[in-house]
Amino acid sequence: MKRSRQYLDPLFLSKLSNMSLVARCAVEGFFSGLHPSPFHGFSVEYSDHRQYHPGDELKYIDWKVYGRSDKLYVKQYKQETNTTVYILLDSSRSMSFSSGPVSKIDYGSFLAAGLSNLMLSQCDSVSLVLFAEKVIGKVPASSKRTHLNTILKMLESNNPSGQTNLADILHTIAETTKRRGLVILISDLLDDENDIFTGLAHLKFIKHDVIVFHIMDHQEINFDYEGLIQFEDLESKDKIRTFPESFRQTYRKRVAEFLDGIKRTTGLAGIDYCFIDTSEALDTAFIAYLAKRKRML
Repeated sequence: MKRSRQYLDPLFLSKLSNMSLVARCAVEGFFSGLHPSPFHGFSVEYSDHRQYHPGDELKYIDWKVYGRSDKLYVKQYKQETNTTVYILLDSSRSMSFSSGPVSKIDYGSFLAAGLSNLMLSQCDSVSLVLFAEKVIGKVPASSKRTHLNTILKMLESNNPSGQTNLADILHTIAETTKRRGLVILISDLLDDENDIFTGLAHLKFIKHDVIVFHIMDHQEINFDYEGLIQFEDLESKDKIRTFPESFRQTYRKRVAEFLDGIKRTTGLAGIDYCFIDTSEALDTAFIAYLAKRKRML
């Protein structure tokens, strides 16, 4: 595996000592491994300078300024406007599930950390909201680079608890966000499908752009368990002992129907949807975000 890919590997990121390293490695790994793509300049009308940050394209560095000051600055363009991004991270108990070394909440936290770092390097304003039945933690929006430390501290101290109530959370965000922007939902979406869609539709109705990162564990998708196993619902604590192979095909069919339904309803509503297996690298999510960000400009 190339080093850039390693830095995007959730297993590698889980071994790092702190979330600051996660945020930096994920973003630097993504950009160092990115092939030439359409994710560059937003305008040709020059407006101002801002300090260079890792991940900025070298062709936008103002070398004249560098020659005078020995410091790196990139040209900022008028359409490179400050977007407010609201990252909503599901921190309900179901997100603690893991069939391997990386849980859904681990993966969601790595993604939130990396995206926050990337957005702040683009001078976007970022807010982080942790939720279960209700909002359990919030970092107000800011575009200061030092704001990243506040976001990462909240992610590091986060412990999943409580049940999911996506509809109420999405309606609350819709009713309390003062500035239209980009809402990023990171969740396993284990809630009533109609309620989820109603909440997302509310965000779209008030003109937010929305992108959903749907995170599931590999075993939640494939159900490859063998033998007599006791399963426990992490939120209701209900338990059942059974032989998984006896209904594996039925389970997989139901999951496929669930995923198809989510993908179809979000697509019809103009909501970007990105499904992620926790065993996959983070670059798929970053590419989805950059594509959405570019369409907003």
